[in-house]
Amino acid sequence: MFKRNPSQLLYLTVAIVFFLTFSIVNGVVGNKGPIFKSLNFNRNEMASLKPTINTNTVIKKEISYACGDTVSTAIPTSDLVGLDFAGLSKKFPQEEGWSIDDSKKDTLIIKRNDQRVCPLHQQFRHLGVSEGYLAVFEGPLGYNQKILQREEIAFSTLPPEMQADLNLVMNYYQQPSDIKARLKTAYEFPSEAQLNTVLENFDEFREQP
Repeated sequence: MFKRNPSQLLYLTVAIVFFLTFSIVNGVVGNKGPIFKSLNFNRNEMASLKPTINTNTVIKKEISYACGDTVSTAIPTSDLVGLDFAGLSKKFPQEEGWSIDDSKKDTLIIKRNDQRVCPLHQQFRHLGVSEGYLAVFEGPLGYNQKILQREEIAFSTLPPEMQADLNLVMNYYQQPSDIKARLKTAYEFPSEAQLNTVLENFDEFREQP
């Protein structure tokens, strides 16, 4: 009977392992092509999935504000024709909070979140409580991030029903819709002039010097 010596068996084993590894990595098994694609191939594939901007591309910019509003504006395509996805990403970098939604054909939506209130609601004012005093806040109810002034009116001196309302105001988003509507009517003002008219009714509660 023919016998192989140990060195021949070792060479044969190494050859088989090498062939199987080569076959799997290069897709010989199943003829499906290479499993691990080159970096250049992946970049080319990405370019085909994200084509350049053309005259038919619709581009919108959407900014979502802390007040809950989203402002959408159209961006003229004419200045961006021929720009690829990478070039657009440089104009609206992720480091500055921008993201680009290209899930819809021939449409690009450039998005960003803004911690301020929207331009319309920047004129709004609402009443609330800060450090135990009646306070005026920028923006609509629910946005309590920016205090404009504290009135010399202690929260504890206000009527109990108003104290209860102001506590609801400070937790506005947790309230049911009917309570929200009532609070808006009483404690939210589209302009500072309207706010000042209401504040005159609080003079009796002001601390005396």
